[in-house]
Formats: sequence, structure tokens, C-alpha cells
Amino acid sequence: MNDAGPPQRPLGPATAAGETGTGIADPPLPFTGGRIPASEDERKLVERRVMTQFFVAPALSMAALVAGFQLGRPHLTALGVIGLGLGALWIGALAVGERRLMFMRGGMMVRREYRYFVYEGLAAVPYGLAVLVCGACLVAPALLFLGGTSLEQMRAAVLARPSVALIPLGTVLLFHGMGFLIGFVHRGGSKWQRAFGMLIDAPARLGGLILIAWAAALLAIGGVEWLRPGLFDQWFRSIFGHPWPYR
Repeated sequence: MNDAGPPQRPLGPATAAGETGTGIADPPLPFTGGRIPASEDERKLVERRVMTQFFVAPALSMAALVAGFQLGRPHLTALGVIGLGLGALWIGALAVGERRLMFMRGGMMVRREYRYFVYEGLAAVPYGLAVLVCGACLVAPALLFLGGTSLEQMRAAVLARPSVALIPLGTVLLFHGMGFLIGFVHRGGSKWQRAFGMLIDAPARLGGLILIAWAAALLAIGGVEWLRPGLFDQWFRSIFGHPWPYR
């Protein structure tokens, strides 16, 4: 029996009380303002997209990764990591290109009349970019490993030049914070209703600002280490009493 809801019953954007147009609670912040699929065709599209991107593709990649560990086949493990990275690149590319994200609300075993949600708007772009960076950070080291670079060599390279890790991490936090800051909520109503809605959204916006601040710090430190490692060592010595110990 299909429990994803009857066709042709669209929901409007979230109200200031945090509920959808028919009283169905929104998913947690920052993904407020989502809607259920507006038609049976769209519901099927969302269902296929969610199941393929978030269940089938990761399951196949994890199967290869775990099998590689169990069988002592590191190259198979690397292929599993590449699969996870490619899946992330796929999700991110569609989010950026379409400016929308699709999610399943609730677990697989929880029966809900409305299970799939669509989030649309500019916020999908930085979220998609964050996922793209994460995917690239999975694919790149796995390809290096398949090309003959050992894990010990990669670890030594990151320790010697920490900017290799700081810059991607800062970039992910920056895009994720921008997504929180923009948000998916499109509020209408009177001036006071919009003001009340902005007050409700304040925790998500504050979280976005905090992530952006952390990102700026990581990018600044990573940029200095990348461009002027001597200055980075001076900073490190001034704080800890010795230069960066892994060069």
C-alpha cells in the first residue's frame, strides 16, 4: 500500500507557526519551508531521486568499501570511497543546477501519509557546493591511492602542509553556513507576520553566522600556511613556543 500520500494535494510554504498549509509539521531547521510533491508524477520523481541518491548508491559503495576491508583488498575499498564521493558530487551538482533539494522525512520503517519533501531556492546552491567539496575530498585521495600514493604518504603530506586540510574544511563550513544564513523559508503576510517569522528563523541564521566565522578563521590560517609557511610557523611558535613540528 502506498503511504506517500494521494496525488494532487500540494502544500503551501510554512507559516510563522512552523506548520505547513495543512498542518503537517515541517522538518527541523534549517529546512523549513519545504513542501510535499505537488503531483503524483513529482512524488514519483522525488521518491526515485531520494532512494537512488541516499540509499541505493551509498549502499553499493559501502558494500565495496566493507568488502575491501574484509577481503584485504585495499583497491576495492578505494573504489567504494570513490563511489561515495561520486554520489556526493551527483547530489551537489543537481542541487546547484536545479536549485532544489529532495529529502525523505522520517525513517524507512515509519509510515507517514506524506514522506517526501522538496526544498527550493537559492539556499540549495551553497548546500550543493558544500556537498561537491565533500565529494571531491573523498574522490581525490582515493584516486591518489589507486595511483600508488600510500596512506602514510598522504598523512605525512597533510601534516607537513596543514593547509591541504584547512582550506577544504573551511570551504565546506563557509558554504554550509551560507545555506543556513539564506534559508529556504519564503514568508508572506503582513509586515508583523514577516518580522515574527524572521524571529523564529533567528537560530538558523545565527548558526549560519557561527559557521561562517569558523570558516573565515580556517581559511585565513590555511591561506597563510599555503602562501607563507614561514609566517605560519612564526605564529605557531608565538602561541606554542615551537614551530609547526611536522615539516
